[in-house]
Amino acid sequence: MKIFDTEFIRNVALIGHSGEGKTSLAEAMMFATKTIDRLGKVDDGSSTMDFDDEEIKRKISISMALGYALHRNVKINILDVPGFFDFEGEMVAALHAADSAVVVTSASGSLSVGTEKALELCAEKKTPAFIFVNAVDKENSDFQGTADAIMAKYRNVVPIELPIMEGGKMVGCVAVLSGKSFDLNGKEIPTPANLKDKLAEYNGKLMEMIAETDEDLMMKFFDGEAFTEEEIQKGLHAAIADDIFVPLMAGNALTSKGVVRLMDNLVDLMPHPDRAHKIPATVGGEVKQIAVDSKAPFSAQVFKSIVDPYVGKLLIFKVMQGKITSGDSVYNTSVGKPEKIGTLYVLKGKKQEPVDALMAGDIGAVAKLVYTNTNDTLAAADNKIEFEKIDFPKPVISYAVKALKDEEKAIQGLIKMQEEDATFKVEKNIETGDVLISGLGEAQLDIMCKRVKSKLGIDITWQEPRVAYRETIRKSAREEGRHKKQSGGAGQFGDVFIQFEPGAEDGVFEFVDAVVGGAVPRQFIPAVEKGLREAIKHGTLAGYPMVNLKATLDDGKSHPVDSKEIAFVTAAKLAYDAAIPKASPCFLEPIMEAKITVPDDFLGDILGDMNKRRGRILGTDVAAGGKQVITAEVPQAEMFRYATDLRSMTQGRGKFEMRLVRYEEVPASNNDKIIADAKKREEEANKK
Repeated sequence: MKIFDTEFIRNVALIGHSGEGKTSLAEAMMFATKTIDRLGKVDDGSSTMDFDDEEIKRKISISMALGYALHRNVKINILDVPGFFDFEGEMVAALHAADSAVVVTSASGSLSVGTEKALELCAEKKTPAFIFVNAVDKENSDFQGTADAIMAKYRNVVPIELPIMEGGKMVGCVAVLSGKSFDLNGKEIPTPANLKDKLAEYNGKLMEMIAETDEDLMMKFFDGEAFTEEEIQKGLHAAIADDIFVPLMAGNALTSKGVVRLMDNLVDLMPHPDRAHKIPATVGGEVKQIAVDSKAPFSAQVFKSIVDPYVGKLLIFKVMQGKITSGDSVYNTSVGKPEKIGTLYVLKGKKQEPVDALMAGDIGAVAKLVYTNTNDTLAAADNKIEFEKIDFPKPVISYAVKALKDEEKAIQGLIKMQEEDATFKVEKNIETGDVLISGLGEAQLDIMCKRVKSKLGIDITWQEPRVAYRETIRKSAREEGRHKKQSGGAGQFGDVFIQFEPGAEDGVFEFVDAVVGGAVPRQFIPAVEKGLREAIKHGTLAGYPMVNLKATLDDGKSHPVDSKEIAFVTAAKLAYDAAIPKASPCFLEPIMEAKITVPDDFLGDILGDMNKRRGRILGTDVAAGGKQVITAEVPQAEMFRYATDLRSMTQGRGKFEMRLVRYEEVPASNNDKIIADAKKREEEANKK
């Protein structure tokens, strides 16, 4: 593999709805440029980019895969991104590294949700985008309907090529700017008469967009003067870079139609890495916007990790500055540790091809680094720079997991999955004891468990996690706790009177020593507090932790021989067990603040559903793109499947995030269910 200078590199993310042909397009691009010697297919499990067992089985992409195509002496780095919404983190990482994106959509005659989300994310990240309408000669396809649906919502989208169709098959295309038509072999052919009106319409729109990039061009446009070829090319680049213009063209990835022309357009129109969007970085304590620069000292950012069974953890990075060579010593500025670069690779699906060096703007991989992970910055020792970390979507759904055997080994396997997917988390809930896996959707969590099974042979079951309820009291109660034990020889004796009431100073537990006259000797008072602190770990209703409890020790008795610390610890627990049931105990539940973003059309449905979940609507705000942001407070117990339900209610267009705000008393009607659930779980635990 030769070393490519920055200007001969294009980094392109293939994004869009699941099943629209992104992986097939990646295959076609590589096959057309002889990067691979056979055209793999997703349906028969032979594609280069979908190589994971679960990907082959499900026929969908699960992880971002990398490949490249060498076209007209330019290296096009291809980032093939999953379209399934559970793997949105992969698209975020890809757009952080890529300098442009191709949104792949099928010619269905409509605007798919995935296309919407992809275009909106490109606009948010300021990533230049290109639209490839795929499978235009598939049965019942509708290129014009698809283009019209997209343009109706996104005014900056204009076709730059139109497919020429004969008998339902694509036989060529016509370039909107020149008006010239070509067959699939690139030979010029007559332009069909039925396309001339559309050509004139789209040409006019393109000229108007080009005019918007420069005041002088705008004057020429209004004066009716024609632009020169140089002005058109300069204007197109500027319009694409400034998100004024998103080009659209057509083809069929499965039959490689339009694929070479797509690559021509990527080379001609999409920005070089050094002209693409900048990335914020901290340099010498100051935040700056850093562009790709081949002349600066080396720096790079890791945006993806792959756990490879043969080479270990493979780190995929983009070189932002300078050059890196196999054998270099670098510094991880994110963790403050030196690293030694071994063999550098470029990737082609699961295949790793060694390369001597990588220049600024290029994407490569390295294995066997000791301290480095996704989001870390690698740099020359004298380059004090750290790039802003990728803002991955936060997990929105959690399940409790258990393994029938080798549970610790299974959990370690799941923890390793975190290295590959930054939106997947594994943690233990200290209050409930559940081991939780969290992510963006049920399919993602299921796939992670299946991967552990395939690698370790361990079955993992999952269920809704326990809510971290708490218990408290609403009234005061005073009780005696008396512990007396005599079994020959020295006995045990401790007697205490304790007043329990709500209102701990710290909101959890407050102990007050109000003993007078030495009724409880001073040396045993800490034992009373110790016993109570142990007791409040388990409430009397269902064993959840007790909070907001004030306990005042005001009287007691002791024995000169038999009183010991353990006796007063036990006496305190007995007083607790006797008093709390008389003090009107109740459950407290976690209340979450949810911010839910949905299109206007779904606002009523979401508000109604939130009311059914015992939610309180705090307000709604208008967001960009005809959307509403609903702020609500809702019990956590009602939200475990909300990620799945929201996706269903909004056709995948809704999103939300939550945070814990406080605990509130549970309605009395829910108490029996909570107690029964706790009892059931205790019985299941005792059986093991």
